[in-house]
Amino acid sequence: MNLKRLLMLVLLGVLVGVAIFWMPGRFDDSSSGTDGNGSTSSRSGSPGADPSSGSSAGSESGRKSESDPESASEALPEAASTPSGSGESGLPGLTEKPRTKTAALISEPLPKQAVRKSALVAGYPTALEPPSRTTVAVSSVSPTKGALQVALTATCRRPCDVLRHFRTRLAQHGFKEVTATSVENTPAISLKRGDETVSVTITHTGRRNVDFSLYSVLRTKT
Repeated sequence: MNLKRLLMLVLLGVLVGVAIFWMPGRFDDSSSGTDGNGSTSSRSGSPGADPSSGSSAGSESGRKSESDPESASEALPEAASTPSGSGESGLPGLTEKPRTKTAALISEPLPKQAVRKSALVAGYPTALEPPSRTTVAVSSVSPTKGALQVALTATCRRPCDVLRHFRTRLAQHGFKEVTATSVENTPAISLKRGDETVSVTITHTGRRNVDFSLYSVLRTKT
């Protein structure tokens, strides 16, 4: 092979290499792929985006929420507020003080003086009615100016708590218990509201019956 032919082959190889290097579409193939429909899709996602940026940002956010207590507390829902005064009010109807009626127990015109056996006399005040299972012996009323004297003797069949009955009944009208003087240490109570008084005494206690007496002075104005 002569020198001239060798130079031509070398020159031809250089030209072929240059042509292949500058062939159109070479760089497009390296950056994009073709799917089955002939459309091209980017290999790296959005232009200029760093594939590792998304994962690194997420991990950094997670580390921040774990290390920063303030950022972690912001994600928690706020606890429901407790209504104010709930500890003082309590349950309705259980903690409230019972209401008392301070109205007069008798009114004008007052009943006429009368005595009745085996029953309550006409004009006998409702607030002084005896407990159930009571048999009346004698009842009476005696009016004076602006006041009414009431007397009762009766027997209550057991079980019967006469004193508790009148304590509870008259407390609803504002009467308060005061020290009572009893005869021969017999059970008795004395209740007072202003100038009004009610006294109840147990006169005899048997196996089946409790005998008691009541005396009261009530007024038309409290």
